[in-house]
Amino acid sequence: MKKLKRMFLPVAIVLFAVGAALASHAAKSLDSSEPGYYFDSSTSQCVSAGVDCSTIPGQACTWTDESNITHNLSREGETMCGAPLYKQ
Repeated sequence: MKKLKRMFLPVAIVLFAVGAALASHAAKSLDSSEPGYYFDSSTSQCVSAGVDCSTIPGQACTWTDESNITHNLSREGETMCGAPLYKQ
């Protein structure tokens, strides 16, 4: 019985640590929302579309402007609109 009690605490600690690691990873995956930007060729700048997109690959995140032109949205970079973003 003493041997069983000695083993219980380390096993419980390991299970707790694994559960915490999995919960932390899941929380990071859910927090992948980023604002979408499109490149405005008339001003040569990235412009916010006011749409939240995801970094998790899938269907492209798009936005349609007043002229009925659809833009693929991406992350804002230092010099240009860089990496593509995806629908949430």
